[in-house]
Amino acid sequence: MMGRIRSFVRSGNLCLGYLSGLGILAMSLMLFYEVIARYCFGSPTIWVQEVSIYLFMWSMLAGASYTLMLGKHVRIDLIFDRLSPRVQNLLDIVTSLVGMLFCAIVTHQAYLMIAGSIRFNKLSATILRVPMWLVQLPLFLGFLLLTLQFLLIALDRVEALNGASAEAEGGAA
Repeated sequence: MMGRIRSFVRSGNLCLGYLSGLGILAMSLMLFYEVIARYCFGSPTIWVQEVSIYLFMWSMLAGASYTLMLGKHVRIDLIFDRLSPRVQNLLDIVTSLVGMLFCAIVTHQAYLMIAGSIRFNKLSATILRVPMWLVQLPLFLGFLLLTLQFLLIALDRVEALNGASAEAEGGAA
């Protein structure tokens, strides 16, 4: 069962991670186009800013779990690296459980927000009239994967603690 969850989370992280990278590329190209259209041809667009904001949201929120999976989120290593491996694992477990709880709450709230947007057929108040659930979806997906990734990190650290305890007991015998 855990193998399936790990595989699902890893696949989701990789998929959204690559999509985030493509989103940043697309956003960069659109903004470059906007600068050229505005300053070289005096003909700005009416859609680039809105679409760029949506792509930015998708890229940042959907790519967060991929970043966590790679261990690239910010951590204060100056202190952390001076701790023993056991204390590091314990600290990772505690922070992962707190992170998981926070992300689960945000995931639930995002789900409720999306359900309301679908139920009331909410659209953006702009000329593009984008369905709001599309704009809100990266919040749900990103935080759902973050919740699961924090769970996996906590489980890995518990396993590391148990392995270290077993080795210590085996060495003492």
